[in-house]
Amino acid sequence: MNVRILAVAMAGLLCAGLAAQAQPRTAVAEIRGCTDATITGRAQFSEIPSQEGVKQVLVELTVRGLPDGKHGVHIHETANCTPCAAAGGHFDPGPASNPSPDGNHPFHAGDLVNIDVHGGYGVLLTLTSRVTLLPGPLSIFDQDGSALIIHEQPNTYCRRARITMVLEAAGPRVESSRR
Repeated sequence: MNVRILAVAMAGLLCAGLAAQAQPRTAVAEIRGCTDATITGRAQFSEIPSQEGVKQVLVELTVRGLPDGKHGVHIHETANCTPCAAAGGHFDPGPASNPSPDGNHPFHAGDLVNIDVHGGYGVLLTLTSRVTLLPGPLSIFDQDGSALIIHEQPNTYCRRARITMVLEAAGPRVESSRR
């Protein structure tokens, strides 16, 4: 099986912290294929407050060059995509400081919804309150950064209920981006 991998340099990501609290913090990255140069795209994360005062991150992702169908999208724990497996597991600092991501199933903080690709082009717009761009325990900009990984298969959200399936519930990694 030919697995295509996409990397986005997110370690050196532009993260603009704006002075006014009402303005969003934004991080932008270019998506590039690790092994397939035809996979390209852009990811943007914008942290915005909700009316209730809860921090939310708007995720905007566009990608070209993937096979049609749904693909799992996850924020992974390390900003290293060379090779994509170096990105580690799904980002998940754990409840009550539990460092074991396997103890937090069926969902990780870095689990996003699937991206649906048609005609080789996919767009994902989603909102999450499970991560933040600001410093703190939910920040994807911790000391080793984070990576955005797009998998070959759709995320099953661990419906198989087997811990051994946890890290690859969406199949092999197709693309990656570092933050």
